Amino acid sequence: MESQLDLIKIRDEIFRKIGRNLLNFQKIELMLKHLVANGRISGYMSEIEENHERRKKSVHKQMMGNLVGQFFETTFSELDDSPQSTNELKEPYLSFSFNVNADADFYEHKKQALKLLTDDRNDLIHHLLQRFNTDSIESCMEIEQYLDQQRERLIPEYDFLMSLINNFENAKKIHTDFLNSEEGIKQFELSFLQQSPVVLLLLNISIQQPRSDGWTLLDNAHRQLRLTLLEDMGHIKNRYGYKTLKELMLASEFFDIHEEPTKKGGVRVLYRPKPELGYGAFNRVFNSLLDTSRRTARADGWTLLSTAGQEIEQSLAEDFALVKEKWSFESLKDLMLQSEFFDFTEERVNKINICELFRPKADLFPR
Repeated sequence: MESQLDLIKIRDEIFRKIGRNLLNFQKIELMLKHLVANGRISGYMSEIEENHERRKKSVHKQMMGNLVGQFFETTFSELDDSPQSTNELKEPYLSFSFNVNADADFYEHKKQALKLLTDDRNDLIHHLLQRFNTDSIESCMEIEQYLDQQRERLIPEYDFLMSLINNFENAKKIHTDFLNSEEGIKQFELSFLQQSPVVLLLLNISIQQPRSDGWTLLDNAHRQLRLTLLEDMGHIKNRYGYKTLKELMLASEFFDIHEEPTKKGGVRVLYRPKPELGYGAFNRVFNSLLDTSRRTARADGWTLLSTAGQEIEQSLAEDFALVKEKWSFESLKDLMLQSEFFDFTEERVNKINICELFRPKADLFPR
């Protein structure tokens, strides 16, 4: 009789521990869904809510194994969820991401731990009862030990995910509070203005058509804007209430404006990007490349890249450092490749060394 009571007691305890572990696995699954569904949110203002709801619905249907994979793809990797082209930016584009920075050892450890947790969860749901003899005290004791060990493996990952949830919610609150603040609204509108096609074209014109002193005629830029971006100019003026292009440019905080008298007694307006933005520096580096090509090119039109690099290092080192910082270029060749204004080739100097050469693209800079 006592043995039967012991069996009933331990069996009831096992059922309790099965329920305990199962509940904890469900909590972990819900935390993974929350992090995957909400850890990355991006899209244009008019579509971001719909994008978010679509993502939540998709994640809601995922099994734990898929969730773990998506969790590592999103939470442990950098965000690259920007619009296809800044020239297509017709309305504010929002992007929010929650990421974990970790070294390779930590990443692999957590990946293996959550993979093992997924196997544990599947075993508990699909296979445990097949080897559980409810009429055997020995079997009950074996299963109880297994459930306790499973819980010990589960607790660190439960705590890890809970800490991420807490950090995520704190970050989201800070982000939301800032966006709803007066300063946040101001910065959001300023960012949209600075990324608008009108401001980007003004910057490009200033690089392509500056005078020798670095200033660009605003009238020339205005004509190009009216030809190519008249609708965009109207949209920005309606959104912000700017009456003139000059007023819009000053509000963007990207430009210096200068007025100078003309010979006929009038006034011409000029502009240039603020020096700290690096556009003037980019223009000087770019013109140096073209000048080096004109002066030192071989008969076949190719110029040693090392020659251009040496001249920039001697005369434009600060400008090039600023350009690399602002645009994240790793090298002079990287800058030239991304500008898409130059062709490159390589030649073997000897059995060991190879030299790199460049020339301006013929269709853009006819000789």
